[in-house]
Amino acid sequence: MSFTVLIILMVLIYFDIRMFKKQNKVLFDQTFAAPNWMFNVTVVVLALTVIIPSGSWVAGSLFIFGFVIPLYIVRRDRLTRLLEGDESLYKFYLSSDAQGLVIIWLYSMAAIGFILRQILPIWLSSQLEIGNLIISAIFSSSIIFFLVFSASRRFSNQDFLTRIGLKRGNQSVFKVIIIPILLGLFFAYLSAKLITDRQIQPDTPLGDILNTAQSAWAIMLFFLLALGMAPFVEEVIFRGYFFRVISEVKGRMFAICFIALSFAFLHVGQYWGDWLAIGMITILGFVLTLLRAWTGTTLSSVITHYVYNTGVTVIPFFMIVFANPAYLKYQAYYPSLDAKTKIILLKESIKKEPDLADAYNDLAWQYALENKNLDEALSLIDTALSFDASNIAYLDTKAEILFRLGRDKESLEIRRKIAAMDLSKEMKQDQLDKIQKLKKRKQSLPNPH
Repeated sequence: MSFTVLIILMVLIYFDIRMFKKQNKVLFDQTFAAPNWMFNVTVVVLALTVIIPSGSWVAGSLFIFGFVIPLYIVRRDRLTRLLEGDESLYKFYLSSDAQGLVIIWLYSMAAIGFILRQILPIWLSSQLEIGNLIISAIFSSSIIFFLVFSASRRFSNQDFLTRIGLKRGNQSVFKVIIIPILLGLFFAYLSAKLITDRQIQPDTPLGDILNTAQSAWAIMLFFLLALGMAPFVEEVIFRGYFFRVISEVKGRMFAICFIALSFAFLHVGQYWGDWLAIGMITILGFVLTLLRAWTGTTLSSVITHYVYNTGVTVIPFFMIVFANPAYLKYQAYYPSLDAKTKIILLKESIKKEPDLADAYNDLAWQYALENKNLDEALSLIDTALSFDASNIAYLDTKAEILFRLGRDKESLEIRRKIAAMDLSKEMKQDQLDKIQKLKKRKQSLPNPH
């Protein structure tokens, strides 16, 4: 379990405890009374973390994760059942259900993440990052969907779709369907335009995972989940369940702001470093939530979300088709193209779009693979780096070209710079292997006299 997840869980539990104590301190104390042996175990574990500093974090976190939190969840459920029955506490029940849902979901995901880190290397090796992402997404969606389904029963005895507002009701088709479609298309086009017009495409954690993935099937499955499952699940969670809970407990305006910002926050990790993308996600979060509040149905935000996700994936494709068909052909048919055709297409791409840094990098890399025109390749990669000096792919290309030119010292310096960056395990290991290769070649060279 990461330090961040553990801290978030402990903070949530702290506020959860405060809520229960405020409601009924006597019953809380009775339910959470700890036996002497539990106190003794706690003292021993904490003492070990002090005696063995190197294992303090591991021992402490495992104790909290494997014992304290599960025990709290079990006793919390017992206390919730004891408090049931008073209809005047409806808002308290809603808050309790929502906080419990988040705690259980976050704990479950931490547990699944730990299990995946132990199992995936055995059968997924080179696809560890994207495999972890896909499996985590499937488990995460399944768990929280089940939790929302159960918790939403508090609203009424109606069917699930009615409880989370997924029915049109008496709203007009224009209001619930047509306007959401138009809004989704507008924001998808705006996002695609702003992102594709940039000279520099920032590195993001999600982008790094997709760029290093070697399986076309894994990438295809990821996009199917992103386009087919994510919009529905996210809307059921944010605009379906939590919007209704927070609206009833804290009011509609608070719910709009809280839901929109929470939606944006949960996407920050994927797009960290791309502030334009994070900004667009934040705006989209407010649009979806305002749409839900205005129409009174989650169906409208689901439609907008689906249209946006599909549009922001498809629209850039057509933009590239019209702006630079040669580069699109290069990317689409890369595996089946011979080296000569690749070089021709990349030269056409640069001529058509002189500010396309990726084309300069790709052409420089192609020359490096062919071990020809290396001086021209060095000039090309320097052009690419003039657009984005910290791009890992560009730096890697330059290091390879310098290696092939016999300028090992400069190549080694760049490799070390890349290895010091925030990389995935696979990318870091690749750089370290190349550094070792450079050192071995240096050692094999005759000493100068």
